[in-house]
Amino acid sequence: MVCITLPDGTRRGYERPFTGTEIALSISPSLARQTVAMVVDGDTRDLSDVIARDASIAFIARDDPRALPLVRHDAAHVLAEAVQELFPGTQATIGPVIENGFYYDFARATPFTSHDLPKIEARMREIVARNRPLTKEIWGREAAKAFFRDRGEDLKVELVDAIPEREAVTIYRQGDWLDLCRGPHMRSTGDIGSAFRLTKVVSAHWRGDADNTMLTRIYGTAFARQEDLEAHLQMLEDAGAQCGT
Repeated sequence: MVCITLPDGTRRGYERPFTGTEIALSISPSLARQTVAMVVDGDTRDLSDVIARDASIAFIARDDPRALPLVRHDAAHVLAEAVQELFPGTQATIGPVIENGFYYDFARATPFTSHDLPKIEARMREIVARNRPLTKEIWGREAAKAFFRDRGEDLKVELVDAIPEREAVTIYRQGDWLDLCRGPHMRSTGDIGSAFRLTKVVSAHWRGDADNTMLTRIYGTAFARQEDLEAHLQMLEDAGAQCGT
């Protein structure tokens, strides 16, 4: 028996391990429709993760403030997919969430410029509209390194090597595209929504070391609601105007 404790103190027993999706569905179909991730004993997790022991669970809806880092994290993955679809041969390196948005660093013979952003953003919107499931896979370390090496993504091979031996190598797939990532993520690319914008391009060194490869960093921001995106962009515009006076 697995005992699940909900935020209101309600306890529910399950005869076998269940995924977060199955637990949400057992409580309410509407809850399952609205939920994009879950918190298990304080840790944000994929809904597809299996709960095999007693735990406290809270479900995260897309408009929950706790979902905002996930919206941005997923948007970073979609950015990388868009870039690699449009510019084959580009190495995607790392794409973290940061305050007010996200970025992704790319290695490419010809650096990106701001003129590339509208085209990349348009492709991102196509990928979001495909609504492909975000699914987690556990790979063997050598298999992951061989995969990225065969694709010419040597910097990803370095990232696999940097994962501690005690940690699993996790891959997230969205359609035919995949990335090395610890997660967690929402259910699908469609959960990102349309309230995102690519904002700027800068140069950055691999791992912040001036002796390493020069990369192109593309910044973006994303919100759960369009009005929040617009307010943020207006704030940036006002700040820029003040700096110019």
